[in-house]
Amino acid sequence: MKKQILLGGLVLMTLASAARATLVISYDSGTINQGIPDANPTGVALSQSYSGLFNGDGGAGISQVDVNLNITGGYNGDLYGYLVFQSTDGNTLTSILLNRVGRTDASGFGSSQSGFGSITLSSSGSWDNIHDVAGNPAGGTYLADGRTVSPNGDFNMASTSAGLSLLDTHNVNGTWTLFLADMSGGDVSTLVSWGLNVSVVPEPTTWALIGFVALLAGGKLVSLRRRTAA
Repeated sequence: MKKQILLGGLVLMTLASAARATLVISYDSGTINQGIPDANPTGVALSQSYSGLFNGDGGAGISQVDVNLNITGGYNGDLYGYLVFQSTDGNTLTSILLNRVGRTDASGFGSSQSGFGSITLSSSGSWDNIHDVAGNPAGGTYLADGRTVSPNGDFNMASTSAGLSLLDTHNVNGTWTLFLADMSGGDVSTLVSWGLNVSVVPEPTTWALIGFVALLAGGKLVSLRRRTAA
């Protein structure tokens, strides 16, 4: 009876910790040195897909998305970029990562800085928005731009509702596509590398199953040790 009570208590502890547990699914392109065509709205697109994670049944909701970018050269105010997520549950979501950094109605060309170094664009935190960063962001974490206005539109009253947080709660399975374009001529930017960190929170039943299997494995190990000792 004591063993049964102990086992039940351990399972309950697993369930309790599951409610707070987070897993991070990461992708790193490595060095690709992909040129972004100058003054060409067609741009470049690169994709990463996930399938079968948590059985693809909605058992893991996204809690945070971070996009890592390493861009050199060019003219930062020319760049327009977004992340498209085509999920296996039938949704297509678009988050605006960069929208002519530094551009305002008074400054139509935006930031004249060259390159971003290695930065992270995040869906959460008290970070500065990348659009408003003065100088050259050679590293660090920023909120994704999120501005839904056209790259050649009116920036003064632009909504920032299309940040990375709009991806929250969705299933991680699907295709993630990074798009980058240079909207004005004169300088060429290079995407050195890019990556994704998608934080997900599996449902408690998923963690409970993992914990239960671990407990069974532990029980068999104890049993084997006792037999060996005998």
